[in-house]
Amino acid sequence: MTKKQKLFCTVILVACAPMPASLGAQSPEEYQKRRQAVRSKMEPSSVMILRSGAQSDEGARFRQDNDLFYLTGVAARNTSLILYADSRATGSQPAGPGRPAGPGEILFLSPPAGGRAPADQKPPERPGFEAVRSSSEFQSYFDRTLLDTASVVYFDYQRSRNLNGPLTADEQILKQARDRGAVFAVKPASSLIAPLRRIKSPAEIELLKTAAAITAEAQKEAMRTARPGLYEYQLQSVIEHVFSFNGARRPGFPTIVGSGENSCILHWSENTRQTRGGDVVVLDIGAEFDMYTADITRTIPVGGTFTKRQRDIYEIVLKANQAAIEMVAPGVDMRDVSERVNEVLTEGLVRLGLIKDRSQLRRYYTHGLSHSIGLQVHDVGGLGRLEAGMVITIEPGLYLPEEGFGIRIEDDVLVTERGRAVLTEAAPKTVEEIENLMKEDGLDYSRYLLKGPGR
Repeated sequence: MTKKQKLFCTVILVACAPMPASLGAQSPEEYQKRRQAVRSKMEPSSVMILRSGAQSDEGARFRQDNDLFYLTGVAARNTSLILYADSRATGSQPAGPGRPAGPGEILFLSPPAGGRAPADQKPPERPGFEAVRSSSEFQSYFDRTLLDTASVVYFDYQRSRNLNGPLTADEQILKQARDRGAVFAVKPASSLIAPLRRIKSPAEIELLKTAAAITAEAQKEAMRTARPGLYEYQLQSVIEHVFSFNGARRPGFPTIVGSGENSCILHWSENTRQTRGGDVVVLDIGAEFDMYTADITRTIPVGGTFTKRQRDIYEIVLKANQAAIEMVAPGVDMRDVSERVNEVLTEGLVRLGLIKDRSQLRRYYTHGLSHSIGLQVHDVGGLGRLEAGMVITIEPGLYLPEEGFGIRIEDDVLVTERGRAVLTEAAPKTVEEIENLMKEDGLDYSRYLLKGPGR
């Protein structure tokens, strides 16, 4: 096998591996159970309205609203969902008081593109839904629902940003309904959905495992390719190449490649600096696969070897990372895990003479330890006491801006019935593992790298 063939196979490792059968195929029954769980929590006679997210940038790839996707599995534009606490919708519009019972949920979809005129086309069938209508009918259902509901409307609507500014389109619709005598309270739909999203199903866990596997491969390829003189954005391009080649068509969040002093900036994503010998580089990255995102951070020496000072700090952070992971289990309070991490970091910094006691730790450790991941990189539902099915990050870090470097190590951890499973073990983490991998050949970009006056 030639060197080029070896490099190519390295990048497509995840793509060539057998994929779990459930990938991209959460069952209609699973989405149906979620909708039933939400309806069971809704107040009597209430209604929930969810719509596709607005597209923020013209030409940008559309991404579905997380809650709507969680309840429907539909990733297409112009999708809406109406859920009724009571099965009271019937005929061509929602039923009012005293009208006969009908479907308790209506999914609105756009008809397929092409062929006959859109008005003559039916929306595609969706297994598991009680009723499916064309997206062109949604507005009339929406208006009628507001006028007929005499209880609560669960609706995450767009709000104006100041008291003196104009009302948003959503606020105008709510006002018009009330002006016509409608009496209802508006509550956030997310308040009922977020607790459900906290615990991941087996199908969701498989998606997160795949996102983590792709992200780990990207970390490894960035380690192989890194060398002094590369720009941060060039390492970013290597990372996102591995993502897309393996079916993760976008990052779950802006890719962070922070070298030198930028390694001390928590959410640095400009990625404009040219790396230099002696730098460490913080790679905080996550592939999004079928709407679910991983989140792995590794810190590497761009020249292939940590200095003694960098290694000393790295080993403290690694010890904290490992101590936290060992505590993850059902019933554990994350405050206790954070406290243990604080102890480990404090002990290490005191030993190096950087601080005198715990009260000075925040000088070098400036962020929280953990967050949930799922449909968002900072997923909803909170942490608190851990339960089986949660997927969380463990990410201690130490930052020494006066010395021009920071260290962060982050893993994704599934809480299991008996303890934990680290989803990101494939990403090298010890000093020896990182330095050994960085001796291998990375992507050969010399064929297309411009040289000379044209650069």
